[in-house]
Amino acid sequence: MEKVTYDLHTHSALSPCGDNDMTVNNMVNMAVLNGIRYLAVTDHNSCKNCPAAMKVAEALPITVIPGMELCTSEEVHVVCLFPTLESAMDFDKVVHDALPPIQNRPEIFGEQRVLNELDEPVGEEPYLLINATSISIEDVVPLVKQFGGVCWPAHIDKSSTSVFSNLGYFSPDWGFSIIEI
Repeated sequence: MEKVTYDLHTHSALSPCGDNDMTVNNMVNMAVLNGIRYLAVTDHNSCKNCPAAMKVAEALPITVIPGMELCTSEEVHVVCLFPTLESAMDFDKVVHDALPPIQNRPEIFGEQRVLNELDEPVGEEPYLLINATSISIEDVVPLVKQFGGVCWPAHIDKSSTSVFSNLGYFSPDWGFSIIEI
């Protein structure tokens, strides 16, 4: 049986935790150099760099999966992946509308760069992407399913922005069937 290597939780230069060197070309090509066959681009509360990353991957032996790391109203991070770029971008619109309209301060949080497939900046996300959305953890699974996606709580063993650090418990009623450790 063939070994398949994947990374389903990555951030680009769009995420406030990233930096400007985390371009779509750097991400995708470094993944290829490391033998990764499936790479999900999951920026904080945005899918806006997925189109460029998927375009870069077209000529390479890698599949880029469009996604997002959603921050719920409880400040729990949830990885959300989608079967198509169109469904991811439709989900992106819903999440963008659920973000508080707090402007990013690049001098504090860094730039939130939207890139094209040549790593050229084509825009910046004006809203601060590390903020919690108005989407509750109880609503994430049904919402993601509306767009044909799958999701799971991210880094549940982390001391912040995880289910256990922020809520102190995990409920089967939320509908998650997998978790990220």
